[in-house]
Parts: sequence; C-alpha cells; structure tokens
Amino acid sequence: MTEDSDKITIEQAYLAAYEYLLRRWKYIPERLIADELSDMSLLDDGCSADPACKHEFVEALHAVLDAEDTPEGYRRADQQLN
Repeated sequence: MTEDSDKITIEQAYLAAYEYLLRRWKYIPERLIADELSDMSLLDDGCSADPACKHEFVEALHAVLDAEDTPEGYRRADQQLN
C-alpha cells in the first residue's frame, strides 16, 4: 500500500474506506462495527488481525483511484434517493 500512500487525497482515502466497508457489508451484512475494527486491528508485525482486511482495503483503494480516472469518477458513495 505504500506505493499509493503518497498519491492519495483525504477525500480519496475517505472514499476508499467507504468502498471497503461497502464491500464487506455486501458479504457479511450482520457484522458489527466492533467486529470489523477487531479484524482491521494491526498486529505487532504490521499485518491486520484478519490477513485479508489489508489486502481488501488496498483493492478498495484501487477501485476508487481507477474510477476517478474515468469521466464519471467514483460514484458509489453518492447518496441514492429513490
């Protein structure tokens, strides 16, 4: 992830966190925020308690950065009013 850390804005970091949580919610909708934070906690070696979390966050970050390179930009965080 360090290769992207000097290239993202605060807004992009926020959108990446949104995308990450949206993806996690899709697969495990009953999860509590405490469970998610526990999985994301960093161990002494710098890895997340759930090894997949850090990788999935980087995937979410790349989804945001890739979408922002398109004319439409990243829109999954836009409020949906029906």
